[in-house]
Amino acid sequence: MIRRWHEVRNATPWTSGLLPGDLADVPYAAPGERLRASAEAHGWAYARLDLAGVTDKAGFMDACARDLRLPGYFGRNWDALWDCLTDPGLLPEPGRRLLVVHGWHRFAEHDPDAWAAARNVLRETAEHWRDTATPLVVLVRT
Repeated sequence: MIRRWHEVRNATPWTSGLLPGDLADVPYAAPGERLRASAEAHGWAYARLDLAGVTDKAGFMDACARDLRLPGYFGRNWDALWDCLTDPGLLPEPGRRLLVVHGWHRFAEHDPDAWAAARNVLRETAEHWRDTATPLVVLVRT
């Protein structure tokens, strides 16, 4: 699989058509608003998961519920997160989707096991959607 993550720095990966459905750590990514504008201009749905202040699994689940607009019945556990993120009825209208994760460092420092589990769920979710007409790309801003 060809990866052109360097293009994310310039907020232009959408034009290459080579942005894979995956989770990637992206150093020096373009500012969030520039990524959002570029993604949306090229037909991608954009979501920002803001983990600033998150230090544990409960905080992560709260951030997911808030930022990803998960339903009230979201169970705030790893299986429930997977179920919501792979339910086509709960995601933005059909099309390509970009999820950008910000502010994760404190969470990783305070609860490395939960951060690893969160990354795993996000990676598996991206893999689930990879070969569909509605891929999900997860960028972790480093």
